Amino acid sequence: MLKREDLQGNWRSSEIETIENPDGSVMYIEREAVFEDDKWNIYIRSFLDNKGQEPFFTIHAQGNYILGEESQFVKGATCVDFNNTGRYVTAHHSALVEMLNETSLDSEWMMDQEHDVSVNGCALVPSIDDCPVEYDIMMIDGNNIYFGEFTPEQREEIKKFSHGEVDPSQGSVGICSNDNRPRQLIKYPMVHE
Repeated sequence: MLKREDLQGNWRSSEIETIENPDGSVMYIEREAVFEDDKWNIYIRSFLDNKGQEPFFTIHAQGNYILGEESQFVKGATCVDFNNTGRYVTAHHSALVEMLNETSLDSEWMMDQEHDVSVNGCALVPSIDDCPVEYDIMMIDGNNIYFGEFTPEQREEIKKFSHGEVDPSQGSVGICSNDNRPRQLIKYPMVHE
């Protein structure tokens, strides 16, 4: 079981990670997590290429966390509730800036400028009201930390939800639902710096 002192410090992706989205598309990302006492910050940097040379967007979220019980699906992994107090997005590509300006309720988006989306969310992340807690699992193995990942069955449910095939009143899906807490670990660890 994880303890708060196990998490302290900076953790970073050791390589550009290839992540498959529920709709079958692929993202290339690099993650960085910072834990200090019961506070956390995470940065997810997305790229258009697998070398990390063409930045697309950065998501930055912060808050506090609560360590829970051992995962019932992954032996040795601990359930973690990440309470959100801030969400921010930076667009690094002109097409994304244009799309966010057309779809967001917030003020005008500008290239490479961090935008606070905590209240209204945006096309890339929900508002804090829509997703106040992210339910995850974590496990440390040596100098590596692993977060949770959805199983193929969970991804299928998320895909149905995103296509309007599941009634939202039946509960949320994805990482914002305790019922849908990840049931396996992501294959990419982050390394303690």
